[in-house]
Amino acid sequence: MHLEQYQQTSMTSRRRLARLVVLTVAAGLALTGCAAPQPAPVEQPPARTTLSVGVVGTLTSFNAGTAHGDTDANRALNALMNENLGSLDGNLQVVPNDGLGRITRVEGNPLKVTYELFPDRVWSDGTPITLDDLMFGWAVSSHYFDDATYDATGAIVSGTRYFETSIPADPNARTTRPTLDRAADTLTLTYDEPFADWNRQWLLDRPVHVIAAKAGVTVRELMTAIQTVPEGDPAAPAAPNPVLAAAATAWNTGFDAAADGTLDVASAVASGPWTVGEASSASVSLVRRENYQGAHYPGLEGLTVRFYPDRATQIAALAAGEVDIANIGDPDATDLETLTAAGVTVTTGPTAQTLQLRFADTTSNALRKAVFLSIDRDALVKDILSKQRGDARPLQSFLSSAATGQTYQQLSSDNGSPGTGSDVGGARSALDDRPAVLRVAYDPADDDSAEVFAHLVTMAAEAGIAVRAATTTDTPDATLAWVGEDESLYRSARDRLAEGVTSVDAEKTFDQMTRDTDPVDVLAAAKDIDRALFAEYAGVPLFERTGAVAVGKGVGGVTYTSEPDGIPPSFWTWTPPAP
Repeated sequence: MHLEQYQQTSMTSRRRLARLVVLTVAAGLALTGCAAPQPAPVEQPPARTTLSVGVVGTLTSFNAGTAHGDTDANRALNALMNENLGSLDGNLQVVPNDGLGRITRVEGNPLKVTYELFPDRVWSDGTPITLDDLMFGWAVSSHYFDDATYDATGAIVSGTRYFETSIPADPNARTTRPTLDRAADTLTLTYDEPFADWNRQWLLDRPVHVIAAKAGVTVRELMTAIQTVPEGDPAAPAAPNPVLAAAATAWNTGFDAAADGTLDVASAVASGPWTVGEASSASVSLVRRENYQGAHYPGLEGLTVRFYPDRATQIAALAAGEVDIANIGDPDATDLETLTAAGVTVTTGPTAQTLQLRFADTTSNALRKAVFLSIDRDALVKDILSKQRGDARPLQSFLSSAATGQTYQQLSSDNGSPGTGSDVGGARSALDDRPAVLRVAYDPADDDSAEVFAHLVTMAAEAGIAVRAATTTDTPDATLAWVGEDESLYRSARDRLAEGVTSVDAEKTFDQMTRDTDPVDVLAAAKDIDRALFAEYAGVPLFERTGAVAVGKGVGGVTYTSEPDGIPPSFWTWTPPAP
């Protein structure tokens, strides 16, 4: 091909290529213009910053410490709003609150304990939390100024009872008047006798400045009265001190709802990280406060506490997603199925309420032993509790339960607790193969008690013991009863022995226990008390009532609590569902 022809051919090819490129680009632009518009990005729902808690009962007071204010609903709100120098975890063990201050045992005998508050801690209204608040809390809980005398029904015959607390003063917790060291910001308590539960005396109560304002006195006047009024003496009652009387009236009734149920939100001054937004008999909104400086600052911006008239309504609210967190007590199989179907997670476990068979003083030792040995406690617990709590085991202590976690494990590992199966041969031998009758008092309206009684009838019959329901005219040989165990081994031992589950050796050991201030010594004494009670077959510990904490789908950080109807601990770890 000649050069001229090649150049013409090459130029023609380049023109065709350029034309093809232009057509291709044009076609692409035309197609782009005809395409459907891209959809707008989907907006994500805003992240949740609040949760709701469901409680059974009616809110009647911002003071759950009074005898009439000590209700499940009032205690639940108090647990969320107010904190102290200590609290109880899910196993009912004391957890010091090092974000507020500290309690220190300085000496063991005489027992001296100091309370220190960090200086920058404030109430929810911005007022500093001070030693004056602790001093007032001591005046309330100690009943130091009371000089009342009571009749057999508990009515006051003479003298004055100032603060109507739900918990009476502990006779073993008597102290001298506290001393204050304002330079060191400490309060010191000196006990009359060593006291095992010194680390459970937290003192902080209602804000003293709020009490003073409601009482129509100044904080200085109230502190002067607390530091100078003589200790009460029932043998020589004095005229009531007007300042203390006014403060007591303010504490007793000043935080209660009005007759129409209206609550004074301004009086709900709290030590914890929440402040009350709105409050009614149906719900209370809590708002995180930014001036809180303690160790329990929550990730949530708010909480709503909803109140329900009964358990069924509370369960329905959980299933409907109206409530995120709730302690639902002792659920039945239907409750668990309903909540599981709704995506609610339910954690069950033991509580501090235990069912025990208690023998009367007049019941012979032989019959006590025979009844104990005739009961197959393994089978009894499996038949009654397996649907609610598959890991339940027979109770192995008179003083504590699995609700207290490691404390119970340590106690029951070496406390003389017997086997949990039956020994029919041993039971017959205890009675010398003679038939016997056991009259048992119990509540047939309580499902668990009724089931246990039916099992007792069958099991005891194999050992030749006829179990009968005690009539109203009978003197029962034994009583089947729920026992409200205390998280404190010391108080639990005191209460059990006072209620008649006792022996001479157990009483002697408890006398020593009242002087123990080291938890190790208290645990050792509790083991000795249990050994003495088991050795004399003082009763038959059976099992604990089941508790349950329900948590909505996606809610995190909520743990189980052994406290019946209590708020799950550590609300500052709770997290809402992801959007």
